[in-house]
Amino acid sequence: MVRMRSTFAGLALTLVAAVPALAQPITVAWGNDGWQTAAGSSQIDLSIYPLAGLFGAGATFSPTVVSLGGVPLDATNLGSIDTLLERPAPSVAYSTFPETHTFPVALKALRLRGSVTVTPAGGSPKTYTLTVALSEAGSGSGTITAHREVADGGHFDSSFPVQPKLVFVDSTGGRLELDCGFTSACPTNITLSSTNNCWVVAHGPNNFDPASKGITNIAAGIAVDGTFDGTNDYTTVGKKPPAATGLEFHVGFNPVPPFAACLDTVHSHAVYSLTHKTKVAAVCPMGSHLISCPTNSFCCPNNAFCVCPSH
Repeated sequence: MVRMRSTFAGLALTLVAAVPALAQPITVAWGNDGWQTAAGSSQIDLSIYPLAGLFGAGATFSPTVVSLGGVPLDATNLGSIDTLLERPAPSVAYSTFPETHTFPVALKALRLRGSVTVTPAGGSPKTYTLTVALSEAGSGSGTITAHREVADGGHFDSSFPVQPKLVFVDSTGGRLELDCGFTSACPTNITLSSTNNCWVVAHGPNNFDPASKGITNIAAGIAVDGTFDGTNDYTTVGKKPPAATGLEFHVGFNPVPPFAACLDTVHSHAVYSLTHKTKVAAVCPMGSHLISCPTNSFCCPNNAFCVCPSH
């Protein structure tokens, strides 16, 4: 009997101690998020854009649906990030779980790149590097609906509008642009959406450490050229701005220890892009540099010669 009472007492103490941990409140800080787009995982259909003004009526494009990959916005300060977002103030408080909140988000910079050969009517083919960036007219705000399902996070759905700018550059540096923010002939605003992607807070109840996963720390005060016009038009507020309360919001990792990486975050770009797949952006520690490969990126020591693996 004594042994049995001791067992029940221990169990009762364990349950009582567990309740505060399970119900521990967390606050998600406002700030910047950065994503990396996998090579070839995004596509743009040029047939729906008014490009006759650039190349003349009857021009053909090969391919018409161009595969795109991400290009770092600022490799020195932002690592491999090619898609930069901002969740504005205020911070969002969760008192328990399951619990759901919706908060605003805006795309601040985008840099996707591919290659296309253009043949004007009666002319010779010419190959261009195609860069897709944000319109200089800007894009509107969207939303993230984040479901807290466990102590450190859960899954989220997001949707926000994008106005693209298409920039064609030939081998001599000649540049042609179509900015959809300034022409009504473009398709209506594109909606970038994602569903059922995982999120986790940094240093929450189970102490997820973003540094241990090689995640880029977005500092405040970084000037960024979001529209690919050579002029910095946005300044980062930081992953967690100095004025923000709460914990950093991170995507791409399972919110349960050991915080394994989730599958690539998949987005739908509606009309202009069939799919857009992003992954967690990485920055390399001091003494190493980033190697970007078609299927992944990795950090290479500065005193070593590194190449992409063959497949």
